[in-house]
Amino acid sequence: MREPAPALPAGFKARFRGLELEAEPFRPEHLLAVMALEQACFPAPWSEGLLREEAQPRRHAWNLVVRVDGAVRAFLFNWIVVDEMHLLNLAVDPPLQGKGLGGYLLDWLLREAGRAGFAVVSLEVRASNARAIRLYESRGFERLFLRRGYYTDNGEDAVIMLCHLRESPDAP
Repeated sequence: MREPAPALPAGFKARFRGLELEAEPFRPEHLLAVMALEQACFPAPWSEGLLREEAQPRRHAWNLVVRVDGAVRAFLFNWIVVDEMHLLNLAVDPPLQGKGLGGYLLDWLLREAGRAGFAVVSLEVRASNARAIRLYESRGFERLFLRRGYYTDNGEDAVIMLCHLRESPDAP
């Protein structure tokens, strides 16, 4: 049996391009803010029930909300599968998109996953989401294959992507 990866950080505090950022574990009290972000960011947002489930502490999940100047304006949801981290969902409030915040959060995630001993980070993304695919590729993710008809709302394909993490404590 494989040893579990070391504990991941519970969050961070940082200043990014004049914004005060604070990441913390996703909890039930964040549910309404996360639901609003889901509605604003995704064509087929997760249900309240699914989000409520993700807000519960679980050993296999590393789910964080990110406060920007005090308000929840982004989130990162991840599952841990043996030595792999799977990025389930990354969202940034639309008025903050295109300003580098998503890249900053992804860089932080990859660095912390590498430090914690994970070998890879995987994800799936809508084939039509060219902006997200460019972001992921700019951070070292590679397209592995298309999962045909993955998204049930419209039958869209998902691009399955993988990023191999460096073993250095300074990864990526």
